[in-house]
Amino acid sequence: MIIIISGTRRLFWVISKKIKGVKVIQRLDGMNWKFQYQSIGLLEKIKQRLQNFLMAFIRRYIADHIIYQSKFIEEWWNIKYGIVSNNSIIPNGTILKDKLKIDLDHNNELIITCIEGNIQNDEVTIATLDYLNNTLIKNPRIDKIEIYGDTSLLENYEHHFKNISFEGYIERDKIKNMLIKNRRIFFLLELNPPCPNSMIEAISAGLPCIGFDTGSFKELLSGAGKYIPYDANVWKLEKPDFSLIYDEIEEMIDKYEFYKKKSLEISKKYEIENIFNLYFQVIQKLV
Repeated sequence: MIIIISGTRRLFWVISKKIKGVKVIQRLDGMNWKFQYQSIGLLEKIKQRLQNFLMAFIRRYIADHIIYQSKFIEEWWNIKYGIVSNNSIIPNGTILKDKLKIDLDHNNELIITCIEGNIQNDEVTIATLDYLNNTLIKNPRIDKIEIYGDTSLLENYEHHFKNISFEGYIERDKIKNMLIKNRRIFFLLELNPPCPNSMIEAISAGLPCIGFDTGSFKELLSGAGKYIPYDANVWKLEKPDFSLIYDEIEEMIDKYEFYKKKSLEISKKYEIENIFNLYFQVIQKLV
């Protein structure tokens, strides 16, 4: 049994195993898409197109079963490269424990928290950071805006976004302790998210979540926060209306306990034991 995460450079090795009767499972993330509207080098654009082609080739001709991270991902691949049979939708899981014991002190400060692997430098992300830095931070009920993640793609970010606290990369084993400190509202920066781990971990820690209604955000949210209509073409990186964020966060602060409880209820479906069982069922069918 071979499980391929998106794609692999060892394509010919996988094909040789496939010929010998080894079953192949492909776990699919999203595709590269921003490169069409970003000012990046030609070689990088070619690289990202080739990565998309490799994933599509494995999906169509090699994989015996496809595991999509979300319904959004399944529909995206079906529209772009056609429908294939033998597939499942299994989201990412979390190993956060003792969720029902989380008890946040409402006297503590309220922090807007963003966690990304890499903070992107596309026009919409920069405009979102501008809004957080210049407008949202003026809300007297918000004490701080923290962003965790690699900032190497951002130029002069400390100068441009002085009201945002960039905390850099955070180890995965430290995320839980960070998330359950203070009252926090998780803000998803990612556009067209396939199935963001950071959001699932935030939900599992009882955090209300907010973000634009793109990708799988609304699908994963399931009522554990608020989604903002994008009202523009996200696929072309057109800028959305940011003004709705302020009022929606105000309502989330007013109903913090409600959204916290909802997050903890929804988090059960993302527990790693449940996700493992879903993968095991797929493997059993192929063996």
